[in-house]
Amino acid sequence: MNRIGRTHSTDRTEQEAQRRRVRANQHLDRVRGRRAEPERDHRDRVRVPRPVWMLGAPALALVVGAWVGDDALAHLGGAGWHVSRVEVQGAAHLSGAEVARAARIAVGDGYAAADPRRLAGGLRQNAWIAQASAARLPGGTVVLRVREREPLAVIEGRGGPLGVDADGRPFAVLDARDAKDLPRLHCENTPPPGEADTRIAEAIRVARTFPARGLAMPREIALGREADPEGLVVRLPGIEARFVMGAQDLDARVGMLAELLAKRPAEVAEAASVDLRFAGQAVLSGKADPKRPA
Repeated sequence: MNRIGRTHSTDRTEQEAQRRRVRANQHLDRVRGRRAEPERDHRDRVRVPRPVWMLGAPALALVVGAWVGDDALAHLGGAGWHVSRVEVQGAAHLSGAEVARAARIAVGDGYAAADPRRLAGGLRQNAWIAQASAARLPGGTVVLRVREREPLAVIEGRGGPLGVDADGRPFAVLDARDAKDLPRLHCENTPPPGEADTRIAEAIRVARTFPARGLAMPREIALGREADPEGLVVRLPGIEARFVMGAQDLDARVGMLAELLAKRPAEVAEAASVDLRFAGQAVLSGKADPKRPA
């Protein structure tokens, strides 16, 4: 009996020892596996959900496409690419043909000739064009986008009447049709073509407020030297008088002029000069010359 009891006890001890050895070997195998692939386990734990990836992929593709841009097309198919169509956007005064000539591009030109930077640079050399950009598209289309300068007044230049834009910049000779209804600008110091002038820009801005006050657009705008106390002087269609506006509070002076013409038109018609530089009152002087054309 004692021998049998001891035998069963020994069997259980050996079984427990064997189970411990198995567990120890399994643990050792797991440890070895982690040491062999630590980076893979870390990557497996950082996963991007599929819906997020599907939503983000198109946006990523657009960003990459814009970054790669037009230059990548040169490597993909520039050798066989030729201009098949030139599209002009934003031109009003210039014709499409004139814009294309300014960009120095024509149907049949090759890939290098249609470089957007080259095209935009050529367009900006044209006096009428204030801003320009270009695009070279698959299929041979070239798009030229421009913003033209608008002539708001006319000043005499060596080659004829020059249009003046909102920045006070004389920029291009106008033909008679474009110049006839614009105010004539007279300056003591005329800026060279292409150069903006802040005093001229302010005079044009003020003149353009006249119609909103019920006044006609001035037919003449005069600016003396910067230190000239008369400042801005204007003449209106059909009226002989010079209206001396001064150099300050010009918007208020326009309001005074509108009120004066509404209340005392006959007196203004007979005056040679109307000085609006004095707060709250206008000083009329002289006698208009009936022989002088208005």
